[in-house]
Amino acid sequence: MATANAHQSDVDNFRFHLIDYLVFGAMLVFSASVGVYFGYFSKSKKSQSKSSSTSDNTYDDKIRGDFGSKSMLEYLLGSRKLKSFPVAMSLVASYISGVTVLGTPAEIYNYGTQYWLIVVSIFFMAFVVAYVYLPVFCSLKVGSSYEYLELRFNSHVRTIASIMFVIDELLFLPIIIYVPALAMNQVSGVNLHLIGGIVCIICVFYTLVGGIKAVVHTDAWQIIIMFISVVVVTIIGTVYLGGPSVVFDRAMEGGRIEFFNMNPSPYERQTFWAVLIGGFCYWTSFNSVNQTMVQRYMSLPNMKKARLAIAIFTVGIICFVSVCCYAGLLIYAKYWKCDPLTSGMVKRDDQLFAIYVMETVGEWKGVAGLFIAGVFGAALSSLSVVLNSTAAVLLEDILKGCLKMRPSEKAAAIFVKLSILILGGITMGFLFIVEKLGGILGVATSLTAIAAGTTFGIFTLGMLNPYSTSTGAIFGAISGAALSGWVSLGSQIATASGKVVAPKLPVSVEECPVGNLTGIVIPDIPDQSNVFPLYRLSYHWINPIGILTVVTVGSLVSYFTGPQRLDKVDPELISPVIHRYLPDECFTNYGISSKNMRNKENIQLNNSTSYEDDENVIQR
Repeated sequence: MATANAHQSDVDNFRFHLIDYLVFGAMLVFSASVGVYFGYFSKSKKSQSKSSSTSDNTYDDKIRGDFGSKSMLEYLLGSRKLKSFPVAMSLVASYISGVTVLGTPAEIYNYGTQYWLIVVSIFFMAFVVAYVYLPVFCSLKVGSSYEYLELRFNSHVRTIASIMFVIDELLFLPIIIYVPALAMNQVSGVNLHLIGGIVCIICVFYTLVGGIKAVVHTDAWQIIIMFISVVVVTIIGTVYLGGPSVVFDRAMEGGRIEFFNMNPSPYERQTFWAVLIGGFCYWTSFNSVNQTMVQRYMSLPNMKKARLAIAIFTVGIICFVSVCCYAGLLIYAKYWKCDPLTSGMVKRDDQLFAIYVMETVGEWKGVAGLFIAGVFGAALSSLSVVLNSTAAVLLEDILKGCLKMRPSEKAAAIFVKLSILILGGITMGFLFIVEKLGGILGVATSLTAIAAGTTFGIFTLGMLNPYSTSTGAIFGAISGAALSGWVSLGSQIATASGKVVAPKLPVSVEECPVGNLTGIVIPDIPDQSNVFPLYRLSYHWINPIGILTVVTVGSLVSYFTGPQRLDKVDPELISPVIHRYLPDECFTNYGISSKNMRNKENIQLNNSTSYEDDENVIQR
């Protein structure tokens, strides 16, 4: 016990230095500055350069689907003129949040390297996204990905998917901030709610004033800082231990190296099948149709640029996930004889990487600050993307699509910015709820899997099954959401009550005895035979369950209630990989759905404009 206390006192000595606070503060200041630049100075330059140009009515007609005005198109899509590299970095940043930076090493530390196989799933995901789903969005040039669902099915399906997206993001927002706030609390002792509040306010500020351009360009440099910080820590840690061979030898001895666990049981947390199949489904569902990703694809000028961004994103994400997985082995190699959780050095899995950083590079002034700045940079980038994308969905899908309102340009701008403010407030309030949850990576994936799996199932049904109907899509969506939600929430309740525990690999406290524990510690596993089988499933299977349910139920209902006639199908709404199976006569309908919607929007907008003009005449 004395040894454990000695370790704890060593940890207390490694707190933030002044230079660490300065590095961390510089990251926050620079993030806010980017928002100010794109919110004010960049706009001023553009308005001056275009002051002599006349209004382009043709362009105005073309962008009726792009939030109804040039200013909203600029604010939410960057006028579709952004560059591939910053957008690719923003795509990386949107997924690599603090959940990944802190959760992935903890996953490897506790369960071994089987999860590392996720990089194979990511590789195949890129091809499916780029060649199956992306061409449809690029052809339609939608402002919101859920606009497709109204074109393919009807407004009810669009409303269901967009509401699910908003609820999903509301649940995920506080997790984004909570994880890095926990790390900051570990290394500085500052209250995590105070940290989370300050960072959230800064993120809301630069997202509010700078729009998508501030989000993308801030993401780009934040992800670079984050990658550098993690790489620096892993290099120093590897050298400190004696090289990669020592790391892998200790990991091998501790049973952490495992890539081919072929156990077919769906109850085991990490297996070859769970990671490959579940991981592929999860990553594809998130990156193919989710508004946070599609909005960035649509900010690029054409499909070639979008595919280039996806390629860069894939390489970047594989590299970063691999570094985080290696960091998990590094943490184990450091504490292979003194587990931080058992010895009381940390209270949660998600603090493992932070405590490792402080013990390894804590004396190197500025390095710990760089690491925490990187973790918070990841959080800021993910949060800003979600705020911007959710505001776009609230405007385009909820206000215009569901409520059929046509706000003026000024009213739309006020609505979007007010939405961002409210979402930021909700994020800070929900921090108190997330604090009660455990196992961040599993929680985040489970919650997201409900909406991601269901909405991806609806899009897959629409793009890959030309016979599907709106009735089938609605029944499929309800069934998929109900089943995946039941499994996910049931699993979380069973886990929180202690009835379901994912068995961790053995650890050692040989160098820091704790009470009667003096050597290898094998975690106690409760009897789970009485727990409902679906509640025991690995979190990897929740997403595939939702997708399979939506597609199966949707296809069956469409068939039995009267399938879609192929000669009435608009091929623009079907993925190009299916075009070869469509009859020639249906290609006479190519583009008719989007054309009809644009005409409808123009009529509604013109009526709204005429009404406003009449009101102005009456007032005068």
